[in-house]
Amino acid sequence: MSTQDDPGGSDSRLVTGIKSAIGEDAPAVASPTLRAVFFAVAAAALGLWAASLIPPYQNWGNPNEDGFSYVPLFWASFTVLPCGVFLLAGGIAGHGKAVARARTALFIGCGFLLIVLAFLILQHFGDVLG
Repeated sequence: MSTQDDPGGSDSRLVTGIKSAIGEDAPAVASPTLRAVFFAVAAAALGLWAASLIPPYQNWGNPNEDGFSYVPLFWASFTVLPCGVFLLAGGIAGHGKAVARARTALFIGCGFLLIVLAFLILQHFGDVLG
């Protein structure tokens, strides 16, 4: 008996398992609570990216500017901005591939935000103690 004649054969289970592993079998749907979390983390990520625009704006036209005020903007544009955009798209769409991308971006974005928060806490301690 060939695998084409056997719809429940091992090949169809393999294909079903692969599709399940990559998330193609069931569409992702976000609950209203998860969508609110997407929006909150997207707002924080996009706010952090917007805050990285402040140093270049403050040093615009400064003859002593050496270009290091653009470093936060550069790194935030490659790390935090895509996470914020994916989270915003997942929160707006609420289903499909946008939610699957937003779930991944949620963990990555929260990681970046925690790292920035840790550095800000250390900076505060350095200012107070130093």
